Amino acid sequence: MNEGGPSPVNQNIIQFGGNQIIEDIIICRCEEVLLSELLTSIENGTKTAKELKLKTRAGMGICQGRTCRPLIEQLISIRTNQPIPELPSLTPSIPARPLTLSELATNRKDFSHENN
Repeated sequence: MNEGGPSPVNQNIIQFGGNQIIEDIIICRCEEVLLSELLTSIENGTKTAKELKLKTRAGMGICQGRTCRPLIEQLISIRTNQPIPELPSLTPSIPARPLTLSELATNRKDFSHENN
């Protein structure tokens, strides 16, 4: 059992704060990555949240990990017995927040005068 944190119960169920969670739940909603996919990747040697992101696409969706990053870091910590880093190990790509098409349309640069 991990001191001060959740501990795995068996291959199919993980214990989080007294709640049992079945592994086929979605962790990354944007990329539809299941907990079972993350666990398989960790069992196959993935040791960091960044590696997990690159191998499974968890944290690469429209929110750039703002929703799933804490879960991914907790999972890596539980399965590898590493502390959760103080600074996030998953860095968002630009744009850091979703933009609507109307925002893009109103902020676009006018290139029509450059061709004259």
